[in-house]
Amino acid sequence: MTALLLATLTACGGTEAEADPQVCKKALYDQYRDSVAAGDNAPESKKPAACDGVDDKTLQRLAGEAIKEYLASDDAEKPVDDAVEGALDDVPWEDVMPTPDASDLGKEFDDAKKKLDDLMKETGDAQTP
Repeated sequence: MTALLLATLTACGGTEAEADPQVCKKALYDQYRDSVAAGDNAPESKKPAACDGVDDKTLQRLAGEAIKEYLASDDAEKPVDDAVEGALDDVPWEDVMPTPDASDLGKEFDDAKKKLDDLMKETGDAQTP
């Protein structure tokens, strides 16, 4: 999503008018926050009007700074937590970590107990004169 935002924004190009970089950065921050909140339903990112007149190199830098600040902010906490939780919910855990069948565990226990009993009998028989 970040790369798409940067690529889309720089494709728009800059104009000759001067823009306030801090106002542009705030608009980029807000746009990114809204895009993250919308998730898959987010509209395609476009260069905010507040960034008209900002050259492509500066626009890329401001977008990077805005995204970095967003990810470090409290604004990102819930959407990031939701995304992680959603990703964890989508993992086919039964394929990743199969749950052992209780009957298998019982059989393994019975086999181990039999081996221990046999060993005890052998050891006891060897010590008897």
